[in-house]
Amino acid sequence: MTLQQLEYIVALDAHQQFVLAADKCFVTQPTLSMQVQKLEEELGVLLFDRTRKGVVPTAVGAKVIEKAREILRTSQQLREVVQVEKGELVGDLRLGIIPTLAPYLVPLFLVELVERHPQLRVQVEEMQSADIMQRLKENQLDVGLLVTPLDDRQLREIPLLEEPFLGYVSEGHSLYPQATICPTDLGAPGLWLLQQGHCFRHQVLNICSPSPVADSQPFAYESGSIETLKELVRRNHGYTLVPELSVLSELDNPMVKRFEAPEPVREISLVVHHGFVRLPLLHSLRELILAKVPARLHAGQAGRKIRWR
Repeated sequence: MTLQQLEYIVALDAHQQFVLAADKCFVTQPTLSMQVQKLEEELGVLLFDRTRKGVVPTAVGAKVIEKAREILRTSQQLREVVQVEKGELVGDLRLGIIPTLAPYLVPLFLVELVERHPQLRVQVEEMQSADIMQRLKENQLDVGLLVTPLDDRQLREIPLLEEPFLGYVSEGHSLYPQATICPTDLGAPGLWLLQQGHCFRHQVLNICSPSPVADSQPFAYESGSIETLKELVRRNHGYTLVPELSVLSELDNPMVKRFEAPEPVREISLVVHHGFVRLPLLHSLRELILAKVPARLHAGQAGRKIRWR
C-alpha cells in the first residue's frame, strides 16, 4: 500500500471516472487502473463498482476512502509542519469563496498575495457554502471564505469581517424617500432575491422574518448575481438587499439605504479544517484582506449578526 495508491482512489471517488481521475493525478488511465486493482488485491476487497454510468465506491470502499483521506491529510501536514518551521510559504493554496463575496473581495487581495509569496500557487474557486464546507473536510480545499457561524466541529472559523446589509431601492419605489430602512419595511412589494442555495438569500429572508415577503409582481426572476439584482433595480423597479462591499463606490447614491441601528450584518470568516497547520499563511492572508477593506467592516463591530443556517 502506498500513498500514491491512496491518492488514486481518492481521486477516483471524487471524479467517478478513470480517465478524469488519471488526468487529475497526471498519470495515464492504465497506470491508475492497475494501481487501484493492486490495492484491491492487497486488501482483498472490491473498492469500486465499475458500471457504464461511472465508478462508485462499494460499502467497504467508502470506508477505506474515508481513511485514505485522513492519511493523505496527515501526510500533507507533515510536509507543511516542516515548511512552517523553515519559515516557508510554498506549495498550493486552494481557496474556496462564496459567489456573493468573490467579485468584491478577491480583486482586492489576490495579486498582492501572489506577489508577496511568489512560491505560492493560489487556486481560487467560487462555490456555495455547503460545497466549501464539504471540500474542506475532504481535503480538496485549504481555506474557505464564507459566512459564519457554521456550527461544525470539524472546521475552525477565524472571523474576518462584519459586512452590513444595505437596501438598494429604485426611484419609483415607496421606500426610496426614506433616509433609512428597517426590517419591517421588507414586507413591501418588489423585493428581488437571489436563487435558492445562496446563503445570502437565506439571510435576507431571516432579516425579513417575521414580516412576510410581499409578492405582487406579475413575473418572477431569481438571480445568482448581486450585480444582476442591482441592474434590475436600476432599470426597472423594486428593491433588493446588497452587501456593503458591492456598493463601496456608490455609498452616496440615494438608491443605497442603510438600516436603522443596530445594522444587520453578515459575519465573514476564514475557515479551515481543524488539522490545518500553515497558520503563518492564514495570518498573512487575514492581514492582507483587512488592510484592503474599510476598518468599519472589520469583525468585532456592533452589528446584528444574521445567520444563514
